[in-house]
Amino acid sequence: MFSHRHFNFKVIGYLMGVMLCVMGVMCLLPAIVSLINKEDMAYIFLMTTILYTIVGFTLAYMDRNYEFYLSKKDCQITVGIIWFVLPLFGALPYMFLPNEITIMQAIFESYSGYTTTGATIIDDFNDIPKGLLVYRALTQWVGGLGFTLFIIVSLRRFSGNFNNLFNAEFSSINKEKIHPHIIGTVQRIFIVYTSLTLICFVLLCFGDMDILTAFCHSLSTVSTGGFSTTNGNIGAYNHYTQYIITLMMFLSGISYFLIIWFYQGKFKRVWKDEQFKEYFFLILIGAISFTCFWYFKRNTPLSDSIRQSLFYMTSIVSTTGFDLQVDNFGLFTSVILLFLMFIGGCSASSSTGLKIIRVSILIKYAKVAIQKIFHPKAIIPVRKNGQVMKDDDINVVFGFFFLYLCIFIIGTFLLTTTGNSFNNSIIMSAANISNIGPLVGGLVKDFSYSMLSTQTQIILIVLMMIGRLEIYSFFAVFSKSVWGRN
Repeated sequence: MFSHRHFNFKVIGYLMGVMLCVMGVMCLLPAIVSLINKEDMAYIFLMTTILYTIVGFTLAYMDRNYEFYLSKKDCQITVGIIWFVLPLFGALPYMFLPNEITIMQAIFESYSGYTTTGATIIDDFNDIPKGLLVYRALTQWVGGLGFTLFIIVSLRRFSGNFNNLFNAEFSSINKEKIHPHIIGTVQRIFIVYTSLTLICFVLLCFGDMDILTAFCHSLSTVSTGGFSTTNGNIGAYNHYTQYIITLMMFLSGISYFLIIWFYQGKFKRVWKDEQFKEYFFLILIGAISFTCFWYFKRNTPLSDSIRQSLFYMTSIVSTTGFDLQVDNFGLFTSVILLFLMFIGGCSASSSTGLKIIRVSILIKYAKVAIQKIFHPKAIIPVRKNGQVMKDDDINVVFGFFFLYLCIFIIGTFLLTTTGNSFNNSIIMSAANISNIGPLVGGLVKDFSYSMLSTQTQIILIVLMMIGRLEIYSFFAVFSKSVWGRN
């Protein structure tokens, strides 16, 4: 076997070059939209397309003779570096906003888009070019699926290890296979992702959104990103639109594998999946609780209580973060929403957060630990979907959970040192590590990301990256053991 001792730098140059070319093609659509609307941004997007394509093609051509071997460490570093670098390129169009913004704000908006956080420095969308609105939504759509999966779809004949590359970004505790080859799996995931987007777009067009607005919101919804194009967020639209977005947020938080099984007619397999049932009942029970609270305590009409409860529960659990801009959530609702920020949606979806399956495993392990107190000699395994879990897999879940909480606490502390209040720091840290940026405005009065200091924005960018890469790939970039010799 090929003796691999050092990191394969050529392969990262090649893959980054390919993805820059993809980003260049992506910029053509906002350029066309800007041309149709006679916006000055059209030339910016055309120049950006040319720049991305030239740089991307140059990198891919120079590194075309990359070594074919890709170890697990190589893939972790590759994914981490790609996610660090490409959003920096993605910040370029934001620097030409009509309202002057700082370079850090442009970088913040780009990272927020690609990590599907949805936090925005834009306070007024009335003067924002339509081409740039489309660009923002596209960054979330690409980020929801992930750079690596786009690379795999683009490079079917890549002479490297797609399995390690796929696992380095698309982490899933479920190890089911929907196709013998990883490329087949990625292609099916891409088809599901695109199909959900098209369905969402068509359904939104029947509401009170125009075609461009429906397009942008369909991209942001299916990617569970949360970027909107209006000052009132989703609260600016009618009840039909709100219900459609609620439905599509729910579907987008489900594992892609389950959706594929559903398309294949394996309905029993879908319903028997523990993660799906926990996801479904978590949203249902939470919505019922919110409905009762708002109806009896705040005297909100029953129909409005049901609609708002379903919307917010789905928005927070799927980590989309859309907001109806309801005044005064109430302490009960605010505390529950803050707690739910950590849970997230299903594994193997565009949702982020801890993921429901990890929380379920932690709860099951706690039950087993309590039982062993009274029956110390009993062998009581932790099961997932009827299968006994290995101790190593459980340890990984515990490690992830511990790191997640530590990063949240450290993030909160650092945010307080940059001039933010303790309460705001807790909410911002939780929202950005779970990539649920927009809902901060619903929990914090008179809040705006544009008013935050540069230091605060840098901290939030790091939290976004950690949440999107699910910790391990992020820290792989800084790990001596990963960079060291194999």
